[in-house]
Amino acid sequence: MTNNRTRVVSRTPGKPHQKGVVLIVVLMMLIGITLISIATVNTSVMELRMARNAEFGVNNFQTALSAVDFVMSDPANLPTIGPLMQPTPVTLTGSVFTAAAGDTVTASAIRVGECGLPPRMGAANSLMAFSAFDYEITANLDKNGSGMGQTGVVQGFLQVGPKC
Repeated sequence: MTNNRTRVVSRTPGKPHQKGVVLIVVLMMLIGITLISIATVNTSVMELRMARNAEFGVNNFQTALSAVDFVMSDPANLPTIGPLMQPTPVTLTGSVFTAAAGDTVTASAIRVGECGLPPRMGAANSLMAFSAFDYEITANLDKNGSGMGQTGVVQGFLQVGPKC
């Protein structure tokens, strides 16, 4: 009687059946790389948001400073009579101060002290022929309606004028 047995020969010596271990290892590596990529994208998105907010903050601050400069540029905006520490609203004109719906740009001038002597530099000088007016200029920019935050600037201002 002849015995016809078929013998199975393994193609990789020493490892007859791998059973997909390499596939599982590669899939785990792909999952790890995917998680790292998602974390990197999330970090990039957050950095973009931070940069946009910083840009909004700088633009808002510059607009508020422009409002302060606008108030100081015209002596008619600065009250010379009336009660002290009483804010006098100033109408801001120009395309710089146009605001979107829900946003506001306001400015005011406050006379801090009565008409007084200007600061001197030692001995008597020609400044004694003038008076000094001390102001506090306030500008507020509220862009919360359009999601760009708000900024406030307060600046002191000393104006030398005719003797009172």
